[in-house]
Amino acid sequence: MQKVILDNHVRLLMEPLKEVSSVCIGLWVCTGSRDETPEENGLTHFIEHMLFKGTSNRSALEIAKEIDRIGGVINAFTGREYTCFYAKVLKSHVEKGFDILSDIFFHSLFDPDDIERERGVILQEIRMAQDTPDEYVHDLFYRDLWGNSSLGSPISGTSETVGRFTRGDIVNYFQRHYLGARVILAVAGNIETGEIISLGKRYFGSERLAPRVPSDLAPAMTLSGVHQHNRDHEQLHVCWGGAGCSRTDLERYPLYALSTYLGGGMSSRLFQEVREKRGLVYSIYSYTNFFRSEGTFAVAWSAEKDYFGEIVNLVAGEINRVRKEGISPRDLSEIKEQMKGNLLLSLEGTNSRMDKLATDEIYFGHCVPIEDVVARVDAITCEDVARVAEKYIQLRGFCMTALGPRIEEKINSLSF
Repeated sequence: MQKVILDNHVRLLMEPLKEVSSVCIGLWVCTGSRDETPEENGLTHFIEHMLFKGTSNRSALEIAKEIDRIGGVINAFTGREYTCFYAKVLKSHVEKGFDILSDIFFHSLFDPDDIERERGVILQEIRMAQDTPDEYVHDLFYRDLWGNSSLGSPISGTSETVGRFTRGDIVNYFQRHYLGARVILAVAGNIETGEIISLGKRYFGSERLAPRVPSDLAPAMTLSGVHQHNRDHEQLHVCWGGAGCSRTDLERYPLYALSTYLGGGMSSRLFQEVREKRGLVYSIYSYTNFFRSEGTFAVAWSAEKDYFGEIVNLVAGEINRVRKEGISPRDLSEIKEQMKGNLLLSLEGTNSRMDKLATDEIYFGHCVPIEDVVARVDAITCEDVARVAEKYIQLRGFCMTALGPRIEEKINSLSF
């Protein structure tokens, strides 16, 4: 990996992969939904959409046609702590990828008519998410867990906030948050670093960008309790969890191992106990998410509401068992192999290698060699897993979000 900082503070990261045919170019901005005020909620995501709606050089249709003509892919996604715009092209078309990404970033028009059309698209996207309860429950869980913190706000915003954004709101937010020191270019694939440096300077180094970076936000505090969101659904969708560690905390390795053991696949404790042995659910899993200063651990499932109490008791039983008995060396060895396999297989594409370049830079300020990650996984001990289980898996401090039919009487009878 090679890193170059351009004169306007843009960070250029490169990883040559000579065995592939493609190049993935990621334009990252260290701005996400957690940077928004309550009134701004959804602006980062709105801007992600608007950067594809036309520039002073290309219409939206011309952007789409140019990338299609070379067999490439262009897309974007918004997270809670960053936004990414990326183009994946063949090696022979790498300059075209730079050209289009540069154009949409520096020359987007934010045309008022396009804003109105895209507002309707985003409002439909929000409603579509709300019609997908097994996904929407996680948005509600974050809101219940993080309370009034912007970390708990939905990335897409709400119908109310999106409905009142003006062009001035969008442009002002863009000018304040899309700063040079927050911009990262991550390029992975069949590249010559000299050519990429030249293209980086040509397409992203000449524009003047503000060097300052707004101060970091205060860490979000988690809340506990049971929150019911009544909907007319056939099934009850539940997410149950609490605070974890941050993206830079080394405890993320044993915490991820614990999550994998409990609900990280078809052989996991929860999947075997709740689905395979009793047939109470189609899917049940646990997961971890890591942010700049915070993290989460949670268990999620969907089932008939009549099974709610039984499933909660089974999940609580597995969590209490691992807190009391720990994890055996044999189980830990298998979990570590699963973690390493998942990691290495996920990094076989240029998209994922580009993603790792950027997220390493965002959270650590440098590339973390894959060998170092594997070594950290290999170094996890049973004592490490027991420590994080005691520290983070506290049922009485957990937050539970239930989306679906009313279950007040079942909630009132909970005890763990």
